[in-house]
Amino acid sequence: MPTETELKLRLPADCVARLQRSPLLKSSSISRPVTQKLYSVYYDTPAFDLKRHGVALRLRRSGRSWVQTIKGGGSVAAGLHQRDEWEAPVLRAHLDFTKITDPALIKLFAATDLRARLQPVFTTEFTRSIRMLRLADDGEAEFCLDRGQVIAGDASAPICEIELELKSGNPGQLFQFALELLHSIPLRLENASKAERGYLLYPDGKSPPLKAASIELDAEMSVSAAFAAISWNCLNHLHSNETGMLAGHDIEYLHQMRVALRRQRSALSIFSRIFSKAAFAPVAQELKWLTSQFGPARDWDVFMTETLAPVCASFPDHPGIMALQDKCKQLCHLHNEAARRAAESAHYAESMLQLGAWLSAEAWLGQPDAASVKPAGIGAKAPVKKFATALLAHRHRQLKKYGKELTNSSVAELHALRIVVKKQRYTAEFFAGFYPRGETRRYIRTMSVLQDILGAMNDTANAKRLLGEVSIAGDEGSQQEAVGMVLGWSASRAALTKLELEQAWARFNKIKPFW
Repeated sequence: MPTETELKLRLPADCVARLQRSPLLKSSSISRPVTQKLYSVYYDTPAFDLKRHGVALRLRRSGRSWVQTIKGGGSVAAGLHQRDEWEAPVLRAHLDFTKITDPALIKLFAATDLRARLQPVFTTEFTRSIRMLRLADDGEAEFCLDRGQVIAGDASAPICEIELELKSGNPGQLFQFALELLHSIPLRLENASKAERGYLLYPDGKSPPLKAASIELDAEMSVSAAFAAISWNCLNHLHSNETGMLAGHDIEYLHQMRVALRRQRSALSIFSRIFSKAAFAPVAQELKWLTSQFGPARDWDVFMTETLAPVCASFPDHPGIMALQDKCKQLCHLHNEAARRAAESAHYAESMLQLGAWLSAEAWLGQPDAASVKPAGIGAKAPVKKFATALLAHRHRQLKKYGKELTNSSVAELHALRIVVKKQRYTAEFFAGFYPRGETRRYIRTMSVLQDILGAMNDTANAKRLLGEVSIAGDEGSQQEAVGMVLGWSASRAALTKLELEQAWARFNKIKPFW
């Protein structure tokens, strides 16, 4: 089964000439550029059944020849697209299902009802300039510069992107080339394929906010290989929500990007027990920066929906509440705009490329850290299940200690408990496939409930801080009163939540470890 590995990069149309004059591109080229005009027709049902199955089907014309291509599976992270691809020449501009050889695809397209409903849903028309590049360490890649548009009915979107398809070597070499090119060209990682951008032209073609996908780990794989698989999964989770977040469709996209960052940071914390903390430090620093850029927007989103909204619903005619809501909406909008600027920045693009290069090179290996405390007998090459079991048991014991003083815990102590609960939940989710399904799910649900309750308590503590950002003049008595009403509501909610925490903790104490 052929698997296509390519890095996609978007660039402004007015930078194309600068790219073509780039000394790096010229010095790396080992063939002259060849120009093609490509026209593609993408097929799906009116209900987008192929999209739901993660399959893209197209016919592409180059000159007088037509090629049928099916893409599916794989992943996208930091602009690196790895997908299974099946191509076959066809005589005319008609789908030919006899050309399909993959058993899973044969089964999918065997349904006569599906075939009957297939129709063109959008097209792409672009000019492609192709050349071969010599990468570092003798790797090779096909460099494609595509300029044109994707069209769906009366709607269209421009295409101006680079595709670096790996021919030999490793994906890290693609990232290194892109990082060098970034010094002179304002590149953006392109996580959406042309097919995905075609679907985005339809009102119902947008992908909903996506939660983390399950991770398929083998119990006997090394600790190092497991860390890499988990990290790519976290990046995939992050980038799957990036397009929706930048478009401002739904606050849940930002939330899922924040969750992805927390999962990746938790993975660094988990595996720092084995690998050098110094090797993780640059990555941890960049993830911390990005989390700080997204944090205020998420805090305001939660405050608006979880704290302020019910107060507004209960006092719809209070003039101070309405005025306060308007000011809070403006602040929420400003913070969300700042989060989007961060995700669109050169800093973000460079960080994601560096992270992709770091993961591809497995840069955490070979850097022993004498200060790290490793579980007895467990190293980078040890079976990951042995490590997972020891870690889950260790974190579980940590949690039990917090529970001894739960009723008298301060806000800071509850926040620290929330972090430990969160890390234990992510650890359990990362390694869930190794253990009995039912018991593992019950434990994760318990962790999730504790995390939600502690999160609600943290949101209550944040309310006073966020309201401190609202500018209210001394004579705006009704708005001052509104602030007091919101804080009172928040305090009442905090008291109820503390009771919920005690009940949830009692349930946690009864649950048996699944490992």
